[in-house]
Amino acid sequence: MKLMTQLTQEIKQLEKADYCWLSATKLATIQQLMITHPDGLRDRKSALHLSASAMVFDRFKGIFIRHPYLHTILLPAGHVEPGELPIVCAVREFHEETGLMVQAGTGQLIDVNLIQIPANPIKHEGQHQHVDFRYYFMLESQLQNSAELPVFRLEQKRAPEEFQAYFDLKLNS
Repeated sequence: MKLMTQLTQEIKQLEKADYCWLSATKLATIQQLMITHPDGLRDRKSALHLSASAMVFDRFKGIFIRHPYLHTILLPAGHVEPGELPIVCAVREFHEETGLMVQAGTGQLIDVNLIQIPANPIKHEGQHQHVDFRYYFMLESQLQNSAELPVFRLEQKRAPEEFQAYFDLKLNS
């Protein structure tokens, strides 16, 4: 299945969800951007990149990382590689960045966001946007391999405001 078809189907499924952070306008805007930049989603030199992130809880604390360039607390995330689906990217990035594993088959798309990314001269990337597919997973175990980035387990009130609504997922599961 072509990538754009897969992404469109995932967004259509997400439109049926009853999450307080979703809006039809936001999803329509993102879909329109993806339609106008279909070939650039995986091109690091384009104005629009495809990324995926993982919202995972350890008991009632969310698992976050400190982004090495932006110096902010974020969900584990990264660029979707050629031939890779966003959900696979989210699993891979979560493991690489935190050293932890998610339970197989627990991934559920919970949000799609448009993120403004500043220029990064170190990576030779100009200012651009990410279409970030966000997935909710269950944590496999507490066993941790070495993590690429600093990992934080934060309660809802200490998590970045952007992610606080996602804690309702844990309370309802």
